[in-house]
Amino acid sequence: MISKVWHAVEVEIARVAETAATTQLWAFGTTGIEVSEDSSDFITLRAYFESAPDIEKMREQIVRGLNLIGLPPAALQGVKGLTIADQDWLSEWKKGYEPIEIGKRLLIAPSWKLDQAKNTDRVVIQIDPGLAFGTGTHETTRGCLEMLEKYWRNGSLLDLGTGTGILAIAAIKLAPGSRVVGIDVDPEAITVAEENATINGVADEIELEVNKLASFRGQEFDLVLANLTADVIIPLAADFPEVVKPQGILITSGILREQRDEVRAALEGQKFEVIEEKPDGEWVTSALRSQT
Repeated sequence: MISKVWHAVEVEIARVAETAATTQLWAFGTTGIEVSEDSSDFITLRAYFESAPDIEKMREQIVRGLNLIGLPPAALQGVKGLTIADQDWLSEWKKGYEPIEIGKRLLIAPSWKLDQAKNTDRVVIQIDPGLAFGTGTHETTRGCLEMLEKYWRNGSLLDLGTGTGILAIAAIKLAPGSRVVGIDVDPEAITVAEENATINGVADEIELEVNKLASFRGQEFDLVLANLTADVIIPLAADFPEVVKPQGILITSGILREQRDEVRAALEGQKFEVIEEKPDGEWVTSALRSQT
C-alpha cells in the first residue's frame, strides 16, 4: 500500500507582507497554513497542498501581491517546496483548531467544529483556517473584530481590503439589514470572500467587488474598516474623509507599534480623532472618529 504524500510550500517573507502571501497561498488551494516566527521582521509560512503546486508561478503571484500593496519584491525572501508523509496528517492538523471566542458576541469556528457552536448565544462565523490573516487568529483580524463589535450598530459599512471577507461577514451578522460593502484590489481575494459569504449564508446581503477606495468618494459610510498596512493607509489618509460620515468611525489595523505615531499623525491631519487604541503583540488596532 502506497501511503499518501502531502505537499508543502515554505514561504519566508517580511512580516508586514503576510496578508499578501497568505492570500496567494489560499488562491492556490492550500488546506492550511502554519506560521513560524523567525525574527521581528520576517516570518515563515508553511502551506500544505494535496497536490504539488507550481512553485515558480506561486512566487510570481506573491510578488504581484506585494506590488499591489506597495511592497518591494525583496520582502519575499524565499519559496521552496517540500513533501511530507501522510500519517493521518490532516486529522492531526485539524485537532489543533478550536472555535475562538472574540469579544462578547462573536465565535469563529472551522467547519469541522460547528457542532460545538450549536448551543452558543454568540454570533457564529464559519471560517476554515486556510490563511492566518483571515481566520480571527491573527492579531490584526482579532483587533478589528473586537472594535467592530464595540462600535458597529447598523447603517452602512465599507470593508477596505476585505481579504477573506471575515470582517464584512461579521458586520452583517451583527447588524442584519445593514448595507455592507467589501472591496479588494485582488480578484482572487474577492473570490475567497464570496465563497466564505456563501458558506455563512450571507452572500445576498454583502456587496463584494474588486475596487479601490477612490471609487466610493461621496458615499458616506457610518463605519469604515481598513485592516491594511501603514504603507497603504498613510497615502489613503486624505481619501477617508470622503467616505466616512461626519462623526462616523474609522477602524485601522495592520499597523506595527513603531508605525503607530506616523499613521496617527496622518489621520489626525485629516480631522480624525483617536478614541481607542488596542495593542496586541506587535500590532495596534485603532478606532477613530471623524471630526468633520
